[in-house]
Amino acid sequence: MMQNQWQAWVHVKWKAGAPETAWENWSKSNWVKGVWSTTGSWDAMLWVDAQSWDELEKFVWKEVRANPWVDRTETTWAKKWWGSSTAKAS
Repeated sequence: MMQNQWQAWVHVKWKAGAPETAWENWSKSNWVKGVWSTTGSWDAMLWVDAQSWDELEKFVWKEVRANPWVDRTETTWAKKWWGSSTAKAS
């Protein structure tokens, strides 16, 4: 179950020489719900659960971009308005 209504995806581009385990820095974060290695313009994608835009910006700038091996980021927000539930009635 998602904790907050707003979810965000943070795309991360590494600088040359980034450690191979760079993505592991977020494995213990309460903010991050998942991390993927990606192809194309971005090297990784983080699924983040945040209550507000300010909270997300704090995470991006203090937990992601503060790393010397992060070149740039891009963030996308989404809010689920409705959808099917995975819970089944008894």
